This record gives sequence, structure tokens and C-alpha cells, in this order.
Amino acid sequence: MGGIERPLSVDNMPYLNIIGLAAAALCLFSSLGAAYKEKPSIFTFTPDSGGFQLGGPSLAPEIRVSQNDAPGVLRAARDLAADFGKVLGINGTVVVADWSSTIAQKTTSKPIILIGTIGQSSLIDGLVFSNKLDTSAVAKKWETFTYQVIPSPWEGLPNIFAIAGSDSRGTVFGIYDISERIGVSPLHFWADVAPIKRTYIAATSQIHSEGPPSVKYRGIFLNDEAPALTGWGGANFKRSQYNSPFVSDFYKLIFDLVLRLKGNYVWPAMWSSMFYLDDPKNGPMATEYGIFMGTSHHEPMARADKEQGRFLRGSWDWRSNKAGVQSFMQEGATRSKNWTTIYTLGMRGSGDAASATLSSSALEEIIAWQQTTLRNALGKPLSEIPQAWVMYKEVPGYWQAGMKVSDDVTLLWSDDNRGNIRRVPIGNEEKRSGGSGMYYHFDYVGDPRNYKWINTIQLTKTWEQMTLTYDSGIRNIWIVNVGDLKALELPTVHFMAMAWDRGSFGGMDSTTEWLKVWSGRQFGESVGQAAAEIMTTYGKLVARHKYEDLSRTPFAFHATNYDEAELNYQEWADLVEKAQKVYDGLPAAVQDSFFEIVLHPVLAGKTVFEIYTKVALASRYNTEKRISTNQLAKDVQAAFQADQTITKRFHSLRSGKWNHFMDQTHLGYNNWQEPASNTIPRPSTLTAASSNALLGVSAQGNTAAYPGSARLALLPVSKFDSVNRYIDIFARGDGRFSYDITANVSYVNVTNRRGSLSSPSGPTDIRSVLGVDWASAPAGSSTALLTVTNTNSTSQSATVVVPLENPFVPADFKGHVESDRTLSIEAEHFNPAASSKDYTIIPHYGRTLSGVRLPPRTPSQQPGKGPVLVYPFYSFTNIADATVTVYLAPSENANPQSPNRYSVAVDGGSLSTVQVVALTNGSNQPQGWSDAVIRGAYVKSSKVGRIAPGKHELKVYLLEPTMVVTKIVIDLGGVKSSLLGPPESLIV
Repeated sequence: MGGIERPLSVDNMPYLNIIGLAAAALCLFSSLGAAYKEKPSIFTFTPDSGGFQLGGPSLAPEIRVSQNDAPGVLRAARDLAADFGKVLGINGTVVVADWSSTIAQKTTSKPIILIGTIGQSSLIDGLVFSNKLDTSAVAKKWETFTYQVIPSPWEGLPNIFAIAGSDSRGTVFGIYDISERIGVSPLHFWADVAPIKRTYIAATSQIHSEGPPSVKYRGIFLNDEAPALTGWGGANFKRSQYNSPFVSDFYKLIFDLVLRLKGNYVWPAMWSSMFYLDDPKNGPMATEYGIFMGTSHHEPMARADKEQGRFLRGSWDWRSNKAGVQSFMQEGATRSKNWTTIYTLGMRGSGDAASATLSSSALEEIIAWQQTTLRNALGKPLSEIPQAWVMYKEVPGYWQAGMKVSDDVTLLWSDDNRGNIRRVPIGNEEKRSGGSGMYYHFDYVGDPRNYKWINTIQLTKTWEQMTLTYDSGIRNIWIVNVGDLKALELPTVHFMAMAWDRGSFGGMDSTTEWLKVWSGRQFGESVGQAAAEIMTTYGKLVARHKYEDLSRTPFAFHATNYDEAELNYQEWADLVEKAQKVYDGLPAAVQDSFFEIVLHPVLAGKTVFEIYTKVALASRYNTEKRISTNQLAKDVQAAFQADQTITKRFHSLRSGKWNHFMDQTHLGYNNWQEPASNTIPRPSTLTAASSNALLGVSAQGNTAAYPGSARLALLPVSKFDSVNRYIDIFARGDGRFSYDITANVSYVNVTNRRGSLSSPSGPTDIRSVLGVDWASAPAGSSTALLTVTNTNSTSQSATVVVPLENPFVPADFKGHVESDRTLSIEAEHFNPAASSKDYTIIPHYGRTLSGVRLPPRTPSQQPGKGPVLVYPFYSFTNIADATVTVYLAPSENANPQSPNRYSVAVDGGSLSTVQVVALTNGSNQPQGWSDAVIRGAYVKSSKVGRIAPGKHELKVYLLEPTMVVTKIVIDLGGVKSSLLGPPESLIV
């Protein structure tokens, strides 16, 4: 970076990887639970594996569907026939047939697949009535399916294969489950995942069944769709009379994906569109596919926001224009009465804003009128009409103030737009017949800043929050804002997989295992593990800061303390190298999908971080008068050009198939709204480079540099450091010089002790890492001196003072050890013998290592009582009033009656209890929320009294199950400002 020559080795990297050592030292308890549990496939792909053959060279199945089955089943059957073709090279054939004509056929040259819905298909019912197919475990359930080989289905035929669904969507899900298992990804269109080529497909004798789903209604919201999705749609579909590109040909692609992901619910694009009016085919087509259509939180009664401006008579105000609003809503119910719809109830102000005239009593009146209107228009009891009131933004405040609505209404709770659940059901809310739902976000426009460019979602965070959601009884609706959809394929698939079968994600590490299995399907089993590791690391890096937030000043990652900015960027650079290596080894047919889902976000993300990181480092380097400041400035401009090149590369994929999807601006935010164009800050440049005093020296963690300061102080070097200490030698101008480093004691050594630096050619910076022979060093505190000399001009000589700490720790102590008046502890590194077994560890969670939490249904705890985390530590500093800082996920008070709190105490001393998140009236975000979601953590501190040198024990009590602790820092007078906190202390 910026000309520094330092290979990635222990000798030259400032931080040592001590996690493995820590785990070995403490034999750490890890309550990971079971891994991801996917139902095994009954399909085999080699001739010697036996089973009933469904396809092979020049052989594909004949797929039979009953005439009286739902139209969506016939459509999906045709997809299955085509999917066999994608895999085998020869399509299956679809035949519409009845039971009588089917059993009359005694021989066939093709394997037969019967598909149908129980009670609607004469084919499936015929198998049931003849006792060839037992559907008792499936029938009359919601969206459930089974498939199996049927031996001797009728006279003359040895085997057939049957797919039976409890309802039409269950049948469709069974069809698409087979498509995926034989090798056609749900992302075959949206991420260009290549089908797996087969020469043989057979089914074993096992019965495969799935359902009912964990969540009844599961879907996606296309939102914030300009410029990317709108631009792409306009280039690929004929615009409607209202100038929207989101017509039926577009929604066919959306519905195909949703159904293949076993979903059933869609909120359509709405910024400049009107789903039911942009194409008259849209509404009936959704019903034919089996998709429930909804509308967003501020579009009640199946009418789009943009319809208000065109067709509403009068203002969108219940108080002043009740008749006009009622007429408008009535038309929505009447228009959609024959289509599968989940009706959004309630009302907000015009244009997704809070209303200045609505009150709790007015909303009660509105919802009661809406329910009466729906009951009359649809001719059904309310219990048979899916309806939801979206508890979003200010709306929960009405409910919290005591508002009442019918139990038939699903209370659709929401997150805070940044992935943190605002509310879960409490008390009698869990008993409501309409149940509860969750509206979640992978994309957002609004305060503190938009995030709508590419994927910034940590999957383990989604798992943690949606596990809290499900375990809290929210199981009727899950819908997620996926923005443009493209670039958010991975978190979308993960979300939908959890909604379909939450039971498969029971273990703390289940998402990591799911990601490995899923990646193997998309890119090949040989790279499944590597791809999962890449995207897991990616999730950690984006959890630290979203791209749009990076332009805030000062730069979030400290340019000096803990080498934070430099090390964070190095993680990005390492990740790009790993992802590129995997990409380069893939078959050409797989590279596009890997690029779209894995390599592109890693490469694009690294480039954005490079821009802002090197701007920050250039400012520091300029202060130190490094000539490499100018190289950093060039690197920033090169990265800005690379950002544009990466965009063009994405847009050129597959002859421009995805053109416009990376049109979103993402550089140069200065408020919540996106900038008109990408801009970058101007990096510092060194305009007055030295022409004679070429030698420059800086010491780690010190803002001063030689020759501005002839005597520099290095951070203390301890026997128990978890990181390396170093000095940098650098050129201050053009020219060449040699240097030499000497120590005044024999037990201190350095790497790169001698060398040459030159500018404009050759290395301009070099890092020299200290080593200490602690067996020879004096016990306790001492000081060594390093002298750095320009051997071409001996008058240029810097002195670096090196404080040495060689303290004693008893051999029987196990735990974290102080260094530089600091103890930093990753939350999962508690003492398992002394800690409660109630806590669970979420691997790969948060910004550094993992998270620790109580199970979601744990009752509220009292300070100092209940489950405890115990952290042994050893200190050398005597401090009158130490500070304990706890780093927690930016979780909300999901239970407003029990705010997130924790307690800490040292050595049985006085207990300090901290409320992490302030209570609110339900309408607004709590104080401190904006900072917390930007930096990805709440960081809270409290005083714990005197800590003397010696053994100690820190106890941490989480008092609510709605919070996750990730890191704890004990400040003995040495903690410095940073985003992520000090690196973890050494564990002995």
C-alpha cells in the first residue's frame, strides 16, 4: 500500500493471529448446535446407482398433468420438461391426460411422471383410490408436497414417478424442488447459474416430502428500483401506457424465481409503477402462477401509490376527503376480488410520509371500514381474507398508545431499515388469529443514508434476527425489501430458505453450512467451501460499514490507532485475491454466475474501501512528509477509474444482459440521499518534498515522525502482546539512500535492519518489525533504544524509544493478559467452566469474530442474577477506576416492556447495569440509533472501580434475549479511539 514493501508474513504483519492459540488454551465452549439439515435427495446420476430411470442419453420423461388441475401446475410442468432438457440435452414432453386414458396405456418407451394436486387431479386421485399412493401425511395441509417412485401403478407398467401436492402451490413447489435437485438453479435466469449437465437421472425408492412451510406467506418487495432495475427494465420490456417497464413479461421472471424459492408473496415495484394498471395481464397472471400480490406499507387496499396522483378525487386525507378516499379504496377491493391478494390495511400520509391528521381513533375507523369493504366486495368472512397492517416507521406508535384492531388482521412488524427487528409480539399479541409478520430490509432509501448499490448483508445477522422473529411467534408473513433484486440474490435466497424451512437452520452455524451446500450447487462442489468462506468474510467486512457511509468524516477506520484502516483494507485485498483465484479455476460456463454473486461484490467493495482508506492514509502520510503520499493519491484516482471499469464489466456480461444494474451512484454521499454522480474526496499530496534530508521514520501508533521529532516513542512492547510492534522507514523526497537500524541492547532485534529506499523508482517505504528475546530481557519494565541512520548522510539519525514490559504471570493462570494498559476480549472467549451453559455462540457474526446471546425465548433477567459470562484476566496496572466497554450488535428493544440491558462486575464488586437502547413511544428511533447502525454496534461503557495488578474475573450478564454481545474491552488507561476497538488480547 502506498509503496510499503512488506510481504504477508508474521514477521512483517503487525497483528498475529491468536484465535487458534486462544481456543487451544481455554478449550473454549462453543454451543453451535446442529448444522444445517437439508433433506437428502432421492435422485442419483450414475447408471450403477440403481433406481427408476427418469432420463439419459436421448431419453427424457413424459410428464402427465390432469386437465382439471390448476393452470399453474400445467405451466410448472412445462418448466420441468424444459429443465430436463437443460440438464440432459433433450426436453421432456408434457401430456394433458385423465386417469382412464393413462391406465389404458400398458407400455411406454419413456419414463412417466404423473403430476397433480390432491383432490384436483384425476391422475393423483386415481393413484390414491387404487391404493398405490398414500397421501395421508400430505393432504389438507398448506403448500405441502411429496414425490416418489410408484411400482406397478397399473397393469402392464413396472414403474412411474408421481409428484403430489396438497394444494396447487404445493404441487408447483414439488415440481421446482425436482428441477433444483436434478441441476437447475432457481437463479438460472437472475444470476446465470449454469445447469448441471447429466447423462443419467434416476430416482430411488425413498419417499420425499416437504411442508407445510415454517412461514405461511413468504416473499419479496421490489423497491427503490431506480435507476438500476428501472433502467434495465426499460431496455428489455415494452413500457406500459403509463411508462412503466414492469409488465407481465417482467413479472413472469419474478414469479418464476419466487416459486422456485418456494415463496408465494410479492410486493411489486411502485416508485413509478402501478402493478394492476401497467399491464392488464399482471393481476390474473399472478393468480395463475399462484402468487399472492400485496402492496407496500403506504398503499392500502391493493392500490398503488402512483394511482393516488392519477385517479384519486381530492386529497389523500381521511379527515378532509373521507368520501374520496373511500371511493378510491373501494375500487381497489373490487378490482382485485378475483385475484390472490393479501390486502394492506391502514393508512399513512401521501408519498410514504407520516400523516399530520391521522390519530389512533381515525386509524381504528379506517381499518374497520376497510374490513367491512373487503367482506362485502369479496363475499367472504374476514377470517378467509389475508390482510395485514404494516407496523412501519411511525405506525407502531399508534399501536403502542393503545389502538385496537380486529384479530383477523396480521400485525406486520418491521425492522429499523438496517436489519434490526424493532418489535416482536408480546402478551396476548401472540394469540391473535391473524398472527404476526415481519417486513425486513436488504435495501433502503432514507436516514441515515441509502444503501441500494450492491449486497451489504451479513447472512449470520439475518439468521440471528429472523430466528428471533420466528421463535417469537412471527410466522404468518415474512417479506423482505430486495431493492433491485439483482446483486441481492444471495441474501434473498437465504431469507427464503429460512422462511420455507426454519427447522433446517436450527444450529448456530447452520447458515455457514447452508452457504457451503448452496455454493456447491451453484458453482460446483469442489469450490463450495471456498465460496462460502469468501462470502462469510465478505459479510463480516460489510458489517463494519456500508459503502454509502464511508464518505463520512473523519474516516471511520482510524488511520493510526491499531493500524485499523490499513488492516481493514488488507482484509479486503486478501479476499479479492482469494476470490479471483477461485474464479480463475472455474469452468467458463460457471464464471459469470460466480462473478455476479461472489467476485463482483468482493472486487467492487474492495475498490470503494481502497478509495476512502487511501485518502485517510494519504492525509497521515502527508503529515509525516512521506513521498509515498503522492503514490497513495495516484492509487485513489486509479481505484476511482477501477470502480468505473468494474461497472462496465458487469454491464457487458452476456452481451449486455445486465446493463444498467450497476447504474446506482455509491461514492460521495454527503447526506441521506444518493449523490447525482459518483465523486471522491481529494487525496492529500506532498507538494514540498525534501531534496536533501531524505530519511523519514515513524513509530507505530505515534502521529509524530522524524525529522519533525528527532526522538520517537514506540508503543510499549510486551511479552504478552497479541500483535507485532514496528517502525516504518520512508523516503521524504526523490533520491536514493541507505539506512541502518541498531539497538542498544542485544535482546532486541528487528527485521529489515538494513536496506535502501529510493524515489521515484524502487521501494519508498519499508516496515521493520521488532522482536524481543524475553528470556534475556530484564524482568518488569525497561527501555531500549533503536537508532535509525541514513548511512549516506550520518547526520540524519532518528532515535526510537522502545518501552519493554516483561511481567510475570503465574503458570496456573488461564485467560486474557493485559498489554499496553488494555484488555480486549472477544465475547465468545469466556471461561466455559465458570460460565452458564445457557449462552449460545453465533460464529461469523458481527464485525470481528462472533456473537454471544441468550436463546430468543429466555425470560428477562435481573441484574446480577441468571446466566453469566465469566472472563478471567490478568492485569499489571493499578488503576483507581477502570472502565469496561461492551460492544453489542445494534439490536433494538424488540420487547418495549423489557429494554436491552446488561450488567458487569469485576471480582464480585459493585454491579454496573447499563441500558443499551433508550425506550421510545414506538414512532421514532431511539437516541443513538443512527450512530449505532452506521458503525454496526452499540458501544457502551461503565466504571467498575479499582483494579490492582493480579488475577481478576469479569462477569457479564445479558438481561434480555434480544441482544448480542460481540466484544468487551477493559480500559486500564491505554485504550485509544477506533471503530472496532483494540485487537484481542493474548490468551494464555
